[in-house]
Order: sequence, then C-alpha cells, then structure tokens
Amino acid sequence: MDKSIPIEERVKSAVTSGRPAELEETLREISTTRTRKGKRPLYAQVNAAITRAAFERGDPGILNLITEPTGEEVIEASRCAMARYIDTADEAWFSAVFALVGKINRKGHQSALLARISRDLVLLAVDTGKKQYIETAQKTLEAISIRKYRSEFLSETIPLLIRYGEEHRNIEILHGVLAMLPEIKTLSERSRLRAGLARAIAGVGMVSEDPDLLIQGLSVAAGIDQKVQRLSTISGIVNTAWRSPLKAEIADIENILDSLRETRQERLAEIVARLTGELLDHHQDREDAYRQIVELAAKKPWTARIIVHELLARAERSGDGWFFEKVFEFGARNENSTLPPIEGIVSAGITIATRSGNPDVLHNILPLVDDCSDKATAATLYQRISETLYRVGDFRQAVLVLKKAGNPHYTPALFRTSIKLIIEGIHHNETGFIRENLLAGEVNGIADSLIQQAVTGFCMECSLDEAAGHMPAIKELAAVHQSQDWLLLECGSILLERGFIQEKGPAALLDILNQIVDPGLRDEAFSKIAVEMARIGAARNDRRLLQDSTALACEIMEQKRRAGALADIVNHVAALAIREDDPDLLQGMRILSTSLLAPDQCMIAIENIVQGLVTYGVKHRSLQALDEAARILVQNPETHLQHLRETLIEGYIRVGCTHIVDCRSSVIRGSFEGILEPFETALTLLKTGAPPSEIQIRITDCIDIMLKQMQDSRDAVLVIPMALFSLEIENEHERTAMIQRILTPFTEQTQEFDSADPYEATAYLLEGIDGATASLPVLDLMHRLFKHTADLYSRYSGVYRVASAYLVLGEAERAESIIRMLHETIDEIPDPAVRAIMLSDLAGLMAGIEPGAARDYLAEAERMVGSAGEEREDLVRKHLVYAFREICAAADGKKDLDWAIEQGRRIEDPVDRVDALSAVYDMADEPAVRKEVVSMICQAAAGIPSVYARLPMLFYAARFVGASGDEDAIERILENMERTAGFIRIPFITAITQLRMAGMLYHLYRTTGSISAMERATAIASAIEDERIRYILMVQNDNITPDPWDGTVYGRILDSRAGFRRGDYTTKDVVALDRAIGAAPDRMKRAIYYTEAYVFARDAGQHQIAGRMLDCALKEAGGIRPLLRRAIALGDMACRLHAACYDDRAGDLLDLAVNEVLNIRDRATRESIYDELDMSIRIIQEYWL
Repeated sequence: MDKSIPIEERVKSAVTSGRPAELEETLREISTTRTRKGKRPLYAQVNAAITRAAFERGDPGILNLITEPTGEEVIEASRCAMARYIDTADEAWFSAVFALVGKINRKGHQSALLARISRDLVLLAVDTGKKQYIETAQKTLEAISIRKYRSEFLSETIPLLIRYGEEHRNIEILHGVLAMLPEIKTLSERSRLRAGLARAIAGVGMVSEDPDLLIQGLSVAAGIDQKVQRLSTISGIVNTAWRSPLKAEIADIENILDSLRETRQERLAEIVARLTGELLDHHQDREDAYRQIVELAAKKPWTARIIVHELLARAERSGDGWFFEKVFEFGARNENSTLPPIEGIVSAGITIATRSGNPDVLHNILPLVDDCSDKATAATLYQRISETLYRVGDFRQAVLVLKKAGNPHYTPALFRTSIKLIIEGIHHNETGFIRENLLAGEVNGIADSLIQQAVTGFCMECSLDEAAGHMPAIKELAAVHQSQDWLLLECGSILLERGFIQEKGPAALLDILNQIVDPGLRDEAFSKIAVEMARIGAARNDRRLLQDSTALACEIMEQKRRAGALADIVNHVAALAIREDDPDLLQGMRILSTSLLAPDQCMIAIENIVQGLVTYGVKHRSLQALDEAARILVQNPETHLQHLRETLIEGYIRVGCTHIVDCRSSVIRGSFEGILEPFETALTLLKTGAPPSEIQIRITDCIDIMLKQMQDSRDAVLVIPMALFSLEIENEHERTAMIQRILTPFTEQTQEFDSADPYEATAYLLEGIDGATASLPVLDLMHRLFKHTADLYSRYSGVYRVASAYLVLGEAERAESIIRMLHETIDEIPDPAVRAIMLSDLAGLMAGIEPGAARDYLAEAERMVGSAGEEREDLVRKHLVYAFREICAAADGKKDLDWAIEQGRRIEDPVDRVDALSAVYDMADEPAVRKEVVSMICQAAAGIPSVYARLPMLFYAARFVGASGDEDAIERILENMERTAGFIRIPFITAITQLRMAGMLYHLYRTTGSISAMERATAIASAIEDERIRYILMVQNDNITPDPWDGTVYGRILDSRAGFRRGDYTTKDVVALDRAIGAAPDRMKRAIYYTEAYVFARDAGQHQIAGRMLDCALKEAGGIRPLLRRAIALGDMACRLHAACYDDRAGDLLDLAVNEVLNIRDRATRESIYDELDMSIRIIQEYWL
C-alpha cells in the first residue's frame, strides 16, 4: 500500500474493501518503525477509523480489529455499541462489548466497566419492563472477576432488581437476587437488602394470593442477621398480610410453622410471637383467636411460653383485663406453660389498674408478690403497686402495701413514694394511720427524713387554703420529729414566702410556731412574721397590721434580733410615711425605736431609716424623702452615720438628673424653676461632710454619675448641673479639663460655635437649651462661666448677653450690677473701636434702668469715635444710633434726632447707613423728618454696589417706604428694585421681587386711591412669568383679571391639588399629569412644574406621588446645559421648597446646586452664583416666611 496515503485513509480502505492484510501491514508498520511515545497517536487514529467504520457499516465484528486501545476509547466504543444493542436487540453488538472490555489490560478497570454496563441494563429493564435486559445484566455480572466491584454493583442494583421482580411478579428474578445476597460484604447492607427482598416476595404472594410465596417471604425474613431489622421485617409482613386476601392463611400459624420447620428454633420463636400477637390484635373474635392459640400450644408445646408472653405484653400495652385473665387461664390449662416473670405480671396489672381506675387487679396479684423469694425485687414491686394504688385513690391500701416493702431507704423510689403517702395522709388528716404503718418501727433518722421532706413538700405544693386547714396535721407530724423546732421554722418560712399572711393572716401561722420550744428559733420565727406583717401592712396602708407587727416584734426576747426586726419594720413604715405624705408616722417610728432600743441599736434603726428613705427616694424619685434623710443626718452628726452622706449625695444627683430631663419633656417648655435645688443640696452636703483634700475627688465622682446618666438620655440639659459642680473645682487646670470632658459628648454642637474656649462653649451650649435663659439659676451659671473665659472680648460679650437676659426677666438690679462692673473695667479692652461699641451697647442696656447713666455712657462712646479707625468708624456710629434709640425709647424727653441723622449721614458704608437710618426712622414722629429719613434710606440702599447685597436691602427699605406713603420714595424704590431684579437669574426670586413691587403699589392704591398706582401694579402682575406668584396675586387682589388657567400646564397642576387632597388621584391621573408637564418645551420650566406638583402632593400627604414628582424634577434639571443654567434651576427648586417650609428637601437641592457650581471653571461666575444662592435663601427666610 502506498505509504504516502494518511493512516486513517489506509485503515478505512482496508476495512471497507475487506482486505485485513493491508490493515495488518499498517499495524506492523506502526509497531516496528515507531517509538513507543509516537505509537499512541497513530493507534488512536487507527482505532478511531475502525470504530467509525464499524458503526457506519453496522458491523460489530469490525470492532475486534481495535488494537491497544485506551480505557477512554473502550468506554466510548462500548457505550456506542450498547446503544446499538438496545436499538437493534442484536446480540452481536453485546458480544462486541465483551470483546472490547477484554482489550483492557487491568482486571479492575474491566470489572468497573462491566459493573457500570450491568447497572445501566438493570435500570433500562426497570424502565421498560423487558426481561431480556435483566438476563443480559446477569451475564455481565458473571463476567465481573473482582469481588469488590461485584459487591458494590449488587448493592446498587439489587434494589432495582427487587423493584422489577415485585412490579412484574417475577419470582425467578427474586430468587436470583436471594442467591446474590451472600456476595454483599457488609452485614448491615446485606440485612437491609434481604429485608427488602423478603417484603417483595411476600408482597407478590399477597397480590397473587399465593400463600407459599407469603411463607417464603417469612422464611427469607427469618434469615436476616440483624435482629432489629429481622423483627421489623417479620412484623411488617405479618401486619400487611392481615390486611390482604391472605389473612386466613396468615392466621393458620400451625401450617406456617410446618412450612418453616427448617428455620432455626430461636428465629422460629420470633415468627410465632409476631403471628400470635397479630392474631390477637386483628382477629375480630378474640375468644376464637384464644382457642386457636390454645390448640397451637397443645400441638406444639414449645410455643406455650411464647404465647403467654404475648398475652402479657398485650395486657401491658393495652391495659385490657381480658388479656390479663387469659394469661392465668392459659397457664392453668397448659401443663407445659409457666407463668411469666412476676415483674411483667405487675407491670401489666399496673397498666390495667391505671387505665381502668380499679385497683382490684393489683389486690389479686399481691399474693404472687408475697411469694417472691427475692426481697429486693419484692420491695420494688410493692413500691410500684403502692404508687399505683396511690394514684387511683386507694390511699389506705397503698400505705399497707408499702409497709410490706420494708425500710424506705432500700431505693430512692421507695423513699419518694413514702413521702407522697405521708403528704396524702396530711391531706386526709390520717397522720395517725401514717404514724402506725409507715413511721412506726423505722429508724429515727429515716422517719425524720420522711417527715421533713413530706411536711415541707406539703407546705410548698398545697394551696394556702389547704395549708390553713391542715395546720393540726402538720403540728402532729412535727411533734414526732426529733428536731421539731427547725422543722416548724422551715415550714413557717416556706408559707411566709408563699404569701400566707397576705391571704390568710398571721393567726394560723403563729399557732404552729408557738409550738417551737427553743427561744432563739422562736425569736427568729417571730422576727420573720413581724417583718412580713409590716411589709403587707405598709403595702395595704393597714395601720392595725403595722401595730400588730410592732407588738409581735416586742415579744422577741433577744435584744439584737428584736432591734433588727424593729429596724425592718421601721423601713417599711418609712416607705409608707413617704408615700402617704405622713411625717407623723415616721416621727412616731423614730420615737418608738428610741424608746424600745438601746442607744447603739437605736442608731442602727436610725441608720436603716435613713437608708430606707434614700432607697425609697431614688426608686420613686422623691426629693421629699431625700430631704427628710438629710434632715435626720444633720440632727444626728454621729460619725458612724456619716458614711450615708455619699449615698444620699448620689441619690440627690440621680433624682435630680431624672427631674431635669423630665422637665424638658413633661412640663411647660422653658420652666426650669427649682431644677438645680437637688444638685445644690448635694453640693452643700459634699462641702460640709468631706475633708477639703477630698472635695475635688468627690466632685469628680458626682460628675461621673451625671455623665453615666447622660449616656442614657443624651440630653444637653444635664450639662447644667455638671457645670455647676465643675465650677467648684479650685484648681484651674483640673477645672478646665473637667469642663472639656463634659463637652466631649457634644462635639458636633460645639464645633458650630465660633469659640474654642471650653467655658465659653459651655455657656453657649446652655444658652442653646430651649428656655434655659429664662431661668435665673442657669443665667447665674452662665455668668460664672463667662467670667472664666480667657478671651477678653468674648468674656465681655458673654457677660453682656447675661445682663440683657436679666433685664428680660425683670432682674434690673442684677443687670445694673453687671453693667456697672463692665463699665468699670471697660478700659481693660485695648481696642478703642471695641471699647466704643461695648460702651454703646452698655448705654442701650442702661437706658431702661438709669437713663442718665446711659447718656453718660453714650457720650463717652462718642468721644472714642475718632480713635476707632476708618475701617470701623461706621460700625461704631451705627451702634451709637442703636443706643440712642434705646435711650429715647426709655426717656420721655425731647429727642435730638438731628444728632442721630447726622450720625447716620456720616456713615460711609451704605448697608450700615441703612441699618442706622432705620433706627432713626423708628424714633421719628414728624412726617417731614420721616420723609427725609426715608429719602436717605432709599438713596443709601440704591448705592449698594453688589446686586446680591442690594436686593435684600431694598426689600428691607421697602418696608419703611411703603409705610411712609411717599409716592416719590415709592417710585425710587420701585425703580431700583426693578433695575436690580434684572440682574437676578433665579426666576423665583425675580417673581418674589415683582410680587413685592406690585404689593407696594396696591397698598398705595388702597390708601390714596391712585388709579395710576393700580394700573401699574396690574401691569407688573401681568408681567410676572412665574405662574405660582401670579396665581397668588390673583387670589389676594380682586382688581386683577384672572388668567385663563384652563388648558395650561399650571392649570392642570392646580386641578391636581384638589385630587391630591381628596386622596382619589389615581395612577392614570398621575400619568396624565406627567404627560402634560412633559409637553412643556423647556427643561427648566418642566423642572419647575414638577417641583410645584411635588409641593401640592406633599401638602396633601401623598408622599408616594410627591416622591415621583421630585424624581422627575431632578431628572429634568440633570439634563439642563450648560452647568450655570443647571445650577440656577436647582437653586430655583430649592427656593420653592424652602418657601413651602420643606427644609429637608430644600437643603438637599441646595447641596446639589452647590456641587454643580463647583464644576464651573470661571471663578467670577462661580462666586456670583454662590452670592445669588445665599441672597435667595436669605430673602425667602426674611421676607417670605
């Protein structure tokens, strides 16, 4: 053959033409001329060509030509050959598979592949129901040479074979499986598979009504090695057979046993037990079933013992007395039978007696127990019978039976039963019977233990009514106990803990405790009862019971114990006295303790009184109780009572913290009256009771308590008492460190203050508490804090604010004292301008107290104007005018307005000039003067260079101009507002400006009747582009002709507002509104419309719709180009939301606007937008809201 032809082509040609010589030549060429490493790919090509040719031509014999194949090649070829075998049922393909498997070198690999093929065949047989696949699989199995693979294969396939045999009732296959089972290696697996096979054979017998197969199934089940699996399988087969057509056959136990005679005797006994048990359970006529088993025992005597055990088991399990009777009847009838163990008889009898409630069966078996030779066993059985008799209510017989058991310490069960019977004897008042039969003759120690546990158990478990009714029985049993005193004391303690006195009173309990002989134990018992009586009396406010408790305590002989009882009584009475606001009761207890107790014991009682008052005060937040405790401590300065000072101080602090926090939430806002009193009292106690060297340490401990309290509430109001304590620290460094520590939890708030001084920051924090500055103690505290401020100007400014707050509260004397102190030390301020401003401010404050001194301060400040410097001269003059206004307001004399006007005229800065002239306008009474001042205000406002500073000031000036009615001034201010608004880029601010202009003109029209003013106002209103502002004007003024809103986008938005309020605005309506707004041509306009819709929806509480509208607005604004216009749009939206008081969303939009401005490259443009945003928010805050 031509060697230039590829190997695959040569192989294909040789196979196709039927010339094996050519193929042999090719293979010989590969084996002789190639290296081993190079042979493998060539053989792979040859084998691939052979395999392809075999399947293309449908000739399995060609596969025999495969040479030195790999395992993968054999597996793949075998898989394809098996597929052809399944499709064609041609045995030649299956033979080819065996030939291919034989080409694998390793036996293990051969076995693994054959096991896989065999498993696939079995699965196929189960799916298709074709027996030939089972036969083929069995042939394959026989070819597996390694036992490991055979065992693993059988473990997987036997369940499938069993399933197939059961479904197709193929006993031959099931028998074959039985022959395979010995090859399973593990015992548990073999037992499991044999159990399944037994059920399958028996199941086929039941379905086909073949009793022989049923018996075969039982035979197979009997061969299971594992006992649990064996018994379960036998029971399952027998139980199922009773529900099948073969129930008559399964009832024929004799025939079944004859068929299974080759089975081992012990396993045959298991089958007999199951057959007998199921016969008794399923046979409708129990007497007939009994007859059958009697006949069985007669013919097969060895079954008698098994039958007796089954009868007894049925009796024990069901509680049916019939089975129990048949046990004895069967035993009497059958000579070969013996009674089962006495334990089983007793267990069955107990079950029957328990189920029926009739103890007769137990009485009948007692003779059997009496004949028991094993004393320990007999004692156990007596105990079980006695326990059962006790449960069914035969108390006396239970005692008599238990008496036969002997010493109760033989077993714990005997001891427990004895205790139960003694308790039952107490219930039945049969203590005499108990003593004669259970306790008589017992060792003293055992009898005492029984009595101890029985009596205490009765006291713990019975109802209090029963305890009260059976006190004589308790006393009688306790009298037998060698330690009756301890037993009675324990019983009394138990009943006390259960609330006996509270429900039944103390009489019955005292009756049994009076039987205690030992004086010490009797005192202990009386002490406990007396204290419990006091507790109940205090809780019920039962003064009679309190008196009885005191009287009982007085009967205690031992002085120390009597003192302890009286002290506890005093504690309860003290709590009652505080709760009922009855100091006479507390005083009476103090007198009583003083008269009844020795001095040292009296001090103990007083100590307990104080401790009780403190505890009660802290628990119930009662400052009255703490004050009473403090008063007692002051009246009794004995050293050993002073350790209570720290507890009392801590109590004041804790209660004070609770009150000061509650003051913020539950009482009138701003009412801080008396909140520092508990802290001041605590501070006084600390200073008077602690050595000077320890005061700072104690103060630190107190602040620690307050800091811990603040962790729970996080309320800044607790800074007030902490600052009060901190200022008492003498060391400056330690005081400052403590103040800084107090401020730590409020870092976020203090960072906003324009101060790093801890004292000043603390004062600011106090000032920020709502209503704190309306409290004199808080103002005093702020004054002290500002005095410690390091910065001179900050100290003066803070103290000035405190003086101003004093004046607001009407505390003129305090304010004057502070003002004069500031004036005396004013020269300490080095800066003349600051000194002049402070003097002006002091003059303004002093005006309401002493106008003469105020004028002196003002004159002194005026003399300093020249030394203030050009930069701050305007500010000083403005403060002079402010102070002059306060002086004029306080004095009724002539006002020197020329001086004030001159001061305002000399101010260069137009903003400061407007502020100063506004103060002059407030003082002017004459129209001519007002007109002059208004003219100056208009001129100053118009002269402000920055439009962003000018427009707010024009709004401010418009207030004075509109009130003056001066048409010329109004014209000038309108002209300036209109010109300035032209520079504003935020549409909403421009519209607000136009609204203010129109409002001034309408006001002028209403006051003067000027038609031209009305016409101009109408023209301005018509020119407003913002629909919202125009709509507001239309609503407020009847002179404006309403715009035709119908058909407009804003008209749709106005219509939606009614739907929002009604709550019936549907998704369809929202979509229609969205479509209408989306039709607007400009993105900024659409963003504004969506924002207006958001406001209406949120006003109506439709938050879901509002959120959707705001998202749409942001989406529209995000698409606006360039960045400058986008920032303006976002700023306009923020202004609209701020005007609607939705500050949360307004702040978010303002942040978005600022972020957009940051991306603008031109610095001048960026700064102008910042200024415009700031101006817009300020105008809305000051002139809209």
